[in-house]
Amino acid sequence: MKEAIGATWLLGIVLAFVALFSGYLAFSINYSKAFRMKDGIVERIEKHGGPNKEAIEDIGELMNQIGYSSKGRCRTFFNSNDEVAWGGVNRDQVTKSWDVTSGDAFNYCLQRVDSYNTNGQMSASYFKVYVFFSISLPIVNTGSFFNVTGETSNIYFPEDCVTSSKNKNC
Repeated sequence: MKEAIGATWLLGIVLAFVALFSGYLAFSINYSKAFRMKDGIVERIEKHGGPNKEAIEDIGELMNQIGYSSKGRCRTFFNSNDEVAWGGVNRDQVTKSWDVTSGDAFNYCLQRVDSYNTNGQMSASYFKVYVFFSISLPIVNTGSFFNVTGETSNIYFPEDCVTSSKNKNC
């Protein structure tokens, strides 16, 4: 009888380690995909001189290549009272902050931050990128949502189709 109980404990310990290892592997794969997506978005925004139409299309192609489909809510980062220029993007569809309803989820969010010189004139802008990933445990029926953030370098006179209402070429 002792050996039967000992084998059961050993089997339980092995299953627990397999479950922990599988969870760690799933988390690291999703995290690396989100990190690769964030780096690709930053690279394409800098390459195209801002989040213009070409950059958004290029990012959509990157999403297809990587297989990225996670979504999150931009409203968790920004208050409705903030005077912050931001927008959410689903593949190639851009939604500006003033058009977002409370339940909208996006593949990634962009925030524009303007830099001013000593005369009070805007000299450059940079963009903050928010990318999402999630881990869901179907056995326990819970899900955890995480985000990865990044920033572009300064872009002088950016073409902005995501956060600006002034650009008519979008």
